[in-house]
Amino acid sequence: MLRELLIGLFLGTFTGLTPGIHVNTLAGMESSFYLLFAMGLTHTFLDAFPSTFLGVPDEGTALGVLPAHRLVLAGKGLEVLRIALLSSLLAVVFVIPFLPLYSRLVVLYSPTTGKVGVLFLLAFLLLSGRDKAPQAVLVIALSGVLGWTVLNQMNLKEPFYHLFTGLFGIPVIIASLQGKGTFPEQDKSPHVEWKPLIAFSIAGTVLGMVSSILPAFTASIGATIATLFSRDERSFLAAVYSINTSNFLFGIINYSMTGRTRNGIAVALSRSGTKPPEVTVILLSAILVGSIAVLLGSALPKPYLGLIKAINYRLLNATVVLFLLCLSLYFDGLYGLWVLLTGAAIGYLTQELGVRRTNCMAVLMIPILIR
Repeated sequence: MLRELLIGLFLGTFTGLTPGIHVNTLAGMESSFYLLFAMGLTHTFLDAFPSTFLGVPDEGTALGVLPAHRLVLAGKGLEVLRIALLSSLLAVVFVIPFLPLYSRLVVLYSPTTGKVGVLFLLAFLLLSGRDKAPQAVLVIALSGVLGWTVLNQMNLKEPFYHLFTGLFGIPVIIASLQGKGTFPEQDKSPHVEWKPLIAFSIAGTVLGMVSSILPAFTASIGATIATLFSRDERSFLAAVYSINTSNFLFGIINYSMTGRTRNGIAVALSRSGTKPPEVTVILLSAILVGSIAVLLGSALPKPYLGLIKAINYRLLNATVVLFLLCLSLYFDGLYGLWVLLTGAAIGYLTQELGVRRTNCMAVLMIPILIR
């Protein structure tokens, strides 16, 4: 068991630190519950590295790319990483007191509930952008059409990779290409305020819990809700990263309780017929893996930043874009590349129109509503 958890930690570190490589890419391999679980959980702790410094998102952290990137430009990149690691660990801890409530809610699942929630969220996006309503409607419509086409009419292996990398990743990296060719100096003594970190980690844990029950409420839609109550970039990021981790952990617990699959690791476990252990064992494993992931993540920023600084930042960003395009071709050929480039065009248009990036989340909302 311990050996498998450690191997999973190593694999999750690889997927978390490597831009464009999602844990689902390796989830299909034949393995034990503990290895796949540790790999998936570790990934949620460490995927902040490429999304923060290179602008390459996962589905659960897509909305956090731009706020994190702004803090990096202000020299606060190490603070972002500390927020990511601590809020993820807090999410693991806060899952425990919410378990009794979760065990009651998980059996009440109804697809209609998710659709109603998404409809209200979509209405909020339109009302909150009334000063630029026509532009917001345009972005919502374009994103929704793209999402419906990809998720309902195309049989892609990695649809979310193309959608989220295009909408949220490529535009940020292209913006970096237009700036200076040097990486901004980072504050070496990051300070984190604990009260808002704990408060927004609790909120993120609750949103992650809800998103693990309702397929309509993905981790990204939970992050969209977090924009409603977050005070600033730091509180928003604490919510985003805790949503990401709690969504994964609750998703595994959901699979253990009901057999429903709510993430790639649960799908892989279901396909292989692997039975999860008791919830108590899952939680103990999560605390162990999470604690090691925080220690590992705390030791990695110096060499990670050293590697980035050793390369011309503009050249590095151009290389990352090329790598992401090649990955898109590898996953789904020209169709995948078409989706990624279309998403990138919509994401870049969002920047140029000056509307909130959350409007791009219609890429998931519209397909859910008209399913």
